[in-house]
Amino acid sequence: IALTGCAAYARPPNSLKRTPSLLTSRLSKSSDASRTIMAASASTSVSTFGTLVPKDDTNVPAFLKAHPKYNGKNVTIGILDTGVDTGAIGLQSLPGSEGAKIIDVHDCTGCNDVDVSVATAKWVDGEEGSGKGWWEVEGLSGRTLKLNPDWNIGAFPAAVHDEKDESTVEKDENDKRDSVEETKGDTEKDSKTVKVRLGIKRAYELYPSKTVLNRVKSERSKQFQSAQRVHAASLRAKLEAFTQKNTGDLTPALLKQKQDWEYQLELLELGEDKMKEWADPGPLYDCIVYYDAESNEYRGIVDTSETGDLTTTPSLAPFGKAQESGTFGIVDQLNYALQIYDEGTVLSIVADAGAHGSHVAGIAAAHHPDNELDNGVAPGAKVVSLKIGDTRLGSMESMPGLYRALLLAIQLKLDVINLSYGESVHEVNRGKFVELANEMVLKHGITFVSSAGNNGPALTTVGAPGGSCEHILSIAAHVSKDMMGTLYSLKEEEDTDGATFTWSSVGPAMDGANGVTLTAPGGAVTCVPNWTLQRCMLMNGTSMSSPHAAGCVALLISACKANDIPINTVRIRKALEATATNLDNLNNLQQGRGMINVPAAWDHLLKHKDDINQDVLYKVTVGASPSPLRGVYLRQAHETSHKQSVAITVAPQFGYDDLGDDDQQQKRVEFEQRITLKSDATYVDVPEKLALMNNGRTFKIEIDPTNLPPGLHTTLIKGYPYPEDGNTNDGDAPPLFVMPITIAKPLPTTSPTATTVELGDLNFSTPHQIHRLFLTPPETATYADIFMEDTSNISADDDATPRLFTLHTVQLLPSTPHRDNEKQRTLNLYPKQSTITSLPVTGGVTMELCLARGWSTLKTPNAVNVKVVWGGVQPTPAQLSISSGMAGSKPVRLYNGLDTDVTLNPTAKLTKWKHPLRPKTIGTIQPLGERDILPSHNSRIYQLLTEYEYTPEKDDLSKEYKLTPRIPSLNHYLYESQYFAQMVHVYDDSKKLLGVTDSYPGEVTIPANSGTLTLRTQIRHEDPMALEKLNQQVVWVERTIGDVSLSVHNSHMSMVANVGTFSKRVLKPDQSTAAFVSAPNLEALGKIKGLQCGDVLEGSISYEAAKSGARGGASKRPGGYPISYVVGPKALEVKTDESKTEAEDDRTEGEKLEEEVLKLKVSTLEKLIPKHSTNATQAAEDEEKFTKLYQAVSDGNEKHLPLLMVHLQKQDAETLREERLEEVIQASNAILGEIDETKLALYYGGTYHDKEDPESVKERKEMDEMKGQLAEALGRKARALADIENKFLSNTTTIIDSEEKKEEHKKTTTNLTKATDIDTFDDIVKHMRNWVDIDANLKFSVLTLERERRANHPGHVLKLLNKLLEKNGEDTKGGICHITKSDIYKRRTTVLEELNYDHLVERDRVLRVISSPKKYSLF
Repeated sequence: IALTGCAAYARPPNSLKRTPSLLTSRLSKSSDASRTIMAASASTSVSTFGTLVPKDDTNVPAFLKAHPKYNGKNVTIGILDTGVDTGAIGLQSLPGSEGAKIIDVHDCTGCNDVDVSVATAKWVDGEEGSGKGWWEVEGLSGRTLKLNPDWNIGAFPAAVHDEKDESTVEKDENDKRDSVEETKGDTEKDSKTVKVRLGIKRAYELYPSKTVLNRVKSERSKQFQSAQRVHAASLRAKLEAFTQKNTGDLTPALLKQKQDWEYQLELLELGEDKMKEWADPGPLYDCIVYYDAESNEYRGIVDTSETGDLTTTPSLAPFGKAQESGTFGIVDQLNYALQIYDEGTVLSIVADAGAHGSHVAGIAAAHHPDNELDNGVAPGAKVVSLKIGDTRLGSMESMPGLYRALLLAIQLKLDVINLSYGESVHEVNRGKFVELANEMVLKHGITFVSSAGNNGPALTTVGAPGGSCEHILSIAAHVSKDMMGTLYSLKEEEDTDGATFTWSSVGPAMDGANGVTLTAPGGAVTCVPNWTLQRCMLMNGTSMSSPHAAGCVALLISACKANDIPINTVRIRKALEATATNLDNLNNLQQGRGMINVPAAWDHLLKHKDDINQDVLYKVTVGASPSPLRGVYLRQAHETSHKQSVAITVAPQFGYDDLGDDDQQQKRVEFEQRITLKSDATYVDVPEKLALMNNGRTFKIEIDPTNLPPGLHTTLIKGYPYPEDGNTNDGDAPPLFVMPITIAKPLPTTSPTATTVELGDLNFSTPHQIHRLFLTPPETATYADIFMEDTSNISADDDATPRLFTLHTVQLLPSTPHRDNEKQRTLNLYPKQSTITSLPVTGGVTMELCLARGWSTLKTPNAVNVKVVWGGVQPTPAQLSISSGMAGSKPVRLYNGLDTDVTLNPTAKLTKWKHPLRPKTIGTIQPLGERDILPSHNSRIYQLLTEYEYTPEKDDLSKEYKLTPRIPSLNHYLYESQYFAQMVHVYDDSKKLLGVTDSYPGEVTIPANSGTLTLRTQIRHEDPMALEKLNQQVVWVERTIGDVSLSVHNSHMSMVANVGTFSKRVLKPDQSTAAFVSAPNLEALGKIKGLQCGDVLEGSISYEAAKSGARGGASKRPGGYPISYVVGPKALEVKTDESKTEAEDDRTEGEKLEEEVLKLKVSTLEKLIPKHSTNATQAAEDEEKFTKLYQAVSDGNEKHLPLLMVHLQKQDAETLREERLEEVIQASNAILGEIDETKLALYYGGTYHDKEDPESVKERKEMDEMKGQLAEALGRKARALADIENKFLSNTTTIIDSEEKKEEHKKTTTNLTKATDIDTFDDIVKHMRNWVDIDANLKFSVLTLERERRANHPGHVLKLLNKLLEKNGEDTKGGICHITKSDIYKRRTTVLEELNYDHLVERDRVLRVISSPKKYSLF
C-alpha cells in the first residue's frame, strides 16, 4: 500500500517564538519571478542542458507550439496524493497572471481535523485613551487568547449542533448557540460577549516527515538547552557561594538546603536524551473558528505564534474562497491552509503528508514564468489538491481519504484526476472504491488517471486501482535515452533504446484485462514543497508517468473546450488509445496501447467530433455472470495444453446506465453497430462479423495454444466498424473495442517428481532486456532454490563492473494478492559471481521466473546461467491448530513426492500472542457529516463506533511494549473492500492518542504506565444494516513474545507422555511418515504474563533439516508453515505443604454472621463515597444515601474502626472536602481516640512475632490494620490542617522563600492553633514519624510535598513530583490523596513558575495539556 513514485512501490520517506507568516497573495507573476533557477544564467544555457520535465516523448512541445492556447486553460486537475504545497515554486500562478494555480486544497483523510467547541469571549478595553481593545478567551492550551477586534464575529447559525457525535463530543450545557449575548446594549463592544469555537493541535502531528520533525526538534533543543545552561550557571554560583560561606560541618537544615539546590541542578543539567519526563512535546497551537457576520462564512485561525496575541492577525477563509494560507514557522517552512466543515464544528488543517504530491502536481501542471522549458505538461491547468495520504499512517492512503476525494472531485466538477498510489488486491474491479470511481467517470465525465504500479518486472503485478479498475487509465513508466542523460547523468549511447523502467508493473490483471492502458515518461525533476528546503527534486516511478498522462488529458480537454467538442472520458480514452505510438521493443502488457501522442490524439478528436460512436463504451467480458472476466488469461499447464472455446460478450454502454434519462433510453433503442472482428494471432480463430444491438451479443472464439513454444504470447481481438464498401482490410478506422489474450505457457516437465530444472545461459545484450520463464513446480514441492551464475566471457580483471539484475518470481492463486506469493530480489552480479535465492512455492501452480537486467546497466553483454531446484516434503495438514487439552497436534503426514532424499528434522516455535477483545458496550451507528454524502440519491454514509478495553499484565504497565490491533474480517482489504472505512485508534487511560491503524495494521508503541488502553474502532458503510452485522465484532490484540519452542515426536503416546523427540531421519522418494507436535508446557505458558483462556499463540513449523552439504540454498521452506495454539483455562497453583497459621475462631455462628453483615454494610458505604469525577447531582444523591445508611449502621457500632474509617474517607472525599475540613479533623480525632498508641508502641517495640503461631499471626494482622488506620487518620488530619492553615495565610505562595514569609506563616499557624485548640500540620507530621515513613511511602506524598513547600525546598518538591510522574501518580492511589497525572503537572508548573524557569514552565504546560486530553481524537 504505497505511493508509486521514487522507483519503489514502498512508502515514501516520510520553537521558537515566531509570528505567523501568512501567504495570502500568490496570484501575481512576481511570486515566481523572484525565485528563478540560480544555476541558469540565461535561457540558452537551460535550453542546451535539456528539460527536467521530459515531454518530447509524448510530443507535448509540438502540440503546444501549434496550439499555445490549448495549454490546459479552463481545465482543473485533481491531485489525489500526499497534498500539494500551496507555496511550492512553480505552482503559484497561471500563465499570463490569470490567477492562482492551486485553487483549492482539502485533506480528505481527516488526519488533521480539529474538534472545536463553543467558548465565550469577552471584550477587554485597551489602555485608556488608546481606543483599542480585543476579544479575550482562555484557549484550550491554557493561554489567554486575545482576538483581533477587526474580526467580524457574528452569531453562529441557529441550526448548529455542537453534539455532532455524543460518543466523542462532550456537551456544553451552557452553549445556547447564540454567539453574541447583549448585556447592556448593542452598540458598544464592552457590552458584549461573543461565541467562538476553540480547539488545539500539536505541530508534531502535522509534520510530514522525520526530516522536518528532527529539524524543528534540533532547533528547539538548542534554545531549550541554552535556557537550561543560564539557570544552571546561576544555581552553581549560588552553590559556590554557599560552600565558601559554610566551611565547617553542615547542620541538617543547611545540608538539606544544599541538597535542594543540587536537586534543582540535576533538573537543569540533564541532557535532553535523559529527560524522558521532559520530552519535547513540540509546539501546541490554539485553533479558533468563528462565523463572519459580514461575509456569512466560517473563518479560522491557528495561533502559530504560541503567544495568544492575535490582535493584529488576520483570519483565514476556507482555501477555495480566496486562496489564503499560512506557514507554521521559519524552521519548518511547512505551509498550510484551512477548511471548515459540519457547520463550523470541525476545523481541518490542510498540510502535506509528504513531498510526493507537489512533485506529481508539478509534472502535470507546473508553470515557471522565467523558464517555460521546465513547465509541467499542462501549464495552463488549475490544480486542486485532494490529500489522500494520511499523516497518521506515514502518508499511506486511507479509505476515507480515497472516497472523499472522489466525492469532492464530483462536487468541484473537476475535469481530470490523478492518483499515484496503489497496491495489489485480492479481487480486481470490485469494491466500494471501484463502484464510486465508475460512477464518477461515466456519470460525471471526470477522467481518472492512475499509476500502473512499481512492482514489475513480472507479469500480473499491476496495482489497484490503476491496473484493476476498468474505467481508470493505468499508466506505465518509460525512460528514454534523453532522460537517461539529463535526469540520471548516465553515459548516453547512440544505439540505446528507451524502455519501461525495470520495476514498472506489467499486466495482465488477474481477470485477464490488459492492466496497462498507456505509457508516459516516468521521471522528472520538478516542484517539491518548501519544507524540503529545495525548489525541485528528482523522482521516478509510475507515480510520475501517471500525472504526465493526466497533463496530456488536460491539454486535450482544453482543446475540446476551446472548440466546443463534446467532452467525456470515453472520447478522450478512445483518442489516446487509438493514436498511441507502439514501442517496438515492448509488448502490450508492458506498454498498453503505447506511448501517448498528444497531437495525434487531438487530430483524432477533431476528425471524429461528430461521430456518436465515440460516446459509446463497449464492455467486453469473457465467460458468464456473476464473475465475468475482462480478458483471456491462460497460465496453468492444463490451460495451455489443449484447444479451448471461449465465449465473448460485447455490450454497448451509454453513460452510467441511467434508465431515467430519456435521451439515453432513445439511444439504446436506436443503437445498431455492424462490426468486423480481427485477430493477428494464428492460434486464435474469431468469427468475421458481429451485428451488435443494445443488449449485447455473445460470440465464441477458438484458442489453440498446443503448438506454441513455452513462454509469453499476447494478442488482441479487435472489433472495427464494418466498412460500408465491405473492404475489411481497410485499417484506417480505429477499433471500437479490443480484448486481450495472454498465454503464459510453462516449460514442459520431464517428470512429475523431477527436482532440477536446468534453464541454461540467459543472454543479455541490452540494459532493459527481460527473460520470462514459466515453470510448473511438482505437486509436492514446497520451496525452490534458484541458482544463478554470471557466465560472461569477461574476466574480473578486464571488467569488474557489476550488472544490476532483478529476479522476480510470482505465482497466482485465487482471491490472493500477488504480493503474497512473490519473491523479488535485486542483485549486483560481478563477472563469474554466483548466488542462490530460496523461496516458498505452491506445488502444481505455474511460477513465472523473470530475470531482468536493470534499465540503467551498461550495455556490455553478459550471460547468466540459471538452475531451479525444487525441494521439500508435503505436510498434511499444512496449517496446524492445537487446542488446550489435546496434548498436541493430530498426526501430520509428511510425504516426499520428489525424486531425491529429504532429511527431516522438524522444529516448531510460537512467536506471537493474540488476545481477543469484545466491545465494552454495543457500538453506536450514526450518520456522518457533509463530507460523507454519496452522489447517488444523496445518501449518507454511516459510521459504527465501538470501544474496547485492553488491560496488560501488571508487570507490563511499568515498561514500554508494542501491540498490533487487528480486525481479521476486514484487514488487508482496501480498494476492493465492501466497506468505506476501517480504522482503530489506541488511547492510554488519559485519552492520549498513542497510535492509529487501518486496513494494513502496524505496531503501536505503548509507553510505560499507559494503564488500561481504550481501542476505538470506526467502520463506515452506507447501509446501517451492514454495520449492524459487525456490532459485536471481535478485535484481536497481537503482541510479540519470546520464542516458545514446541517439541516434535514420533508417535501420539510419546507426545502425550513427552518422552523422546522426533529423530532426524532421511525420507526416501515416495515415502511418508508422521510427526506429532506437542502443546507448550505449563512452565513456558506461565512465563507469558497475562495469558488468558481463549488467547491464541501463533508461530511456524519447519520439517526439513537445516542447510548442509555443498548444495547450498535454504534446504527448507523459508518461513515454514503456520502453527497456532489455543490457550485453555488457567492452571491450578500448586501449594506447598504449610503448617496451619490461622488461629481457631471460637465465636458462635451468630457472632460470625453479625461480623460478615457489618463488613457488607461497610463495603456498601465505601461504594457511596463520591468519586472525584462524579457530577454534582450524583454526588448529592450519594451523599443522602450515605448519610442514611451510616446513621443506621453506626447505631451500636460507634467505635467500630472500619466504620469510622469509611466515615473519615467520605468526609475527606475530593468533591466536597474544601467545605468540610473541620469535619475531616473531627472524624480523624474520633479514630485516634479509639486507638491506644501506647499499646501499639509496646507491641511493636517488644512483642515477638512468631510466624508459625496462629495466635501470633492473628494478633500481628490486627495490629498492622490498626497501625494503618492510625497512620491514615493522622495523614488525613494533617492534610486538613495544612489546608486550614493555608487559608488563613495572608499571602499563600507555593514556596515560602523568605524569612518574612516564614515568620508570617509561623505566627498565623500559632494564632490559628490557639483559636481552634487543635494541633498544627507540623505537629501531626512529626507525630506520624513514629508510625510511618512518609518519605518512603508514596501514599502520603501529598504531605511530603506540603512539608517541603513550607520548608522552601522546591528541589525536593520537584524531585518527588518527577518520581510520581514516572507512574502517572499510580503510586498515590489508595492513599490519603490520589495525585493524578494532571495534578502532578499543575503542581510542577506552579513550582517552576516560582523559580522563574520559564522554558520549563512552557514545556510543562504543554505536556500537561497533551497528556490528558478532554476528548478523544476525531477519526
